[in-house]
Amino acid sequence: MAKKEYFYEKWSSAVYTLSREELYYFGVLELSKLIISIEKAISCADDYRFLLLCFGEVDSSDIVDKIKKDLMGYLQRVKDVHRFKSNEIKRKENFLKGVNS
Repeated sequence: MAKKEYFYEKWSSAVYTLSREELYYFGVLELSKLIISIEKAISCADDYRFLLLCFGEVDSSDIVDKIKKDLMGYLQRVKDVHRFKSNEIKRKENFLKGVNS
């Protein structure tokens, strides 16, 4: 296994991403914090790419691209659940407003 595939395998085995079903147990606030954390991790991946290029790791760009792609997919999954939970809260509020009026 090449060096860059080894590092990617090491990273992907060290990071645990929650499934869509597991994310439904979180509230809107926790999901918002998770979104901010993932966006920060994506930003750090770009910084990491720059740092590796400064030290002559030319193939590191491929690794960072794979990691960013995984993080972007996970970010989209969390945002989808966040959107669903937010809409669910709005539907409940509208239902209660309709009952009370």
